[in-house]
Amino acid sequence: MSKSKLYISSLIFAILIIVSNYLMQFYINDWLAYGAIVYPFTFLLTDVLSEKYNKKDVFRVVWIGSIVAIVPTIMIADYRIAIASIATFFIVQQFDVSIFHKLKKMYPKLWWVRNNVSTIISQFFDTVMFYTLAFAFIMPYEKIVMLIIGDYTIKVVMALLDTPAFYLLAVKMKPKPKPIR
Repeated sequence: MSKSKLYISSLIFAILIIVSNYLMQFYINDWLAYGAIVYPFTFLLTDVLSEKYNKKDVFRVVWIGSIVAIVPTIMIADYRIAIASIATFFIVQQFDVSIFHKLKKMYPKLWWVRNNVSTIISQFFDTVMFYTLAFAFIMPYEKIVMLIIGDYTIKVVMALLDTPAFYLLAVKMKPKPKPIR
């Protein structure tokens, strides 16, 4: 991955994290915050990068994006949300990349499997970890469970809906190897 692609991808990650964390403070209803609608795009970006680049390069993007997002997130979001989000993002995105690359090796032609399975599994852990870290001992347990269910449901729907975008950005636009002459 070129340095410019590394930095642009990292910046996009950071912006998505910052916007998601800010929007986590505003609720659509009792079980869903606006941040849950933006955050799944980080998984789409991770999957697109994982399709095109090696695991090490994608990890570097995740690390840089996480570091860049720390200070702005702390400045605009509640500190519990900021800390929970950055920690969760850093850990779970690496988990997502690892699952994606494992599935890519096991099922090289089934692009939609690696895109959806890695995201849906990772987002489950992301959702549970984030809400537990951000709101344990602050909100009633029942409210946290309701938020986890609502948030995760939206993330699964978004993961399935972004499959055509993944195909266009990662599979269709993937450079074809040049024939050897």
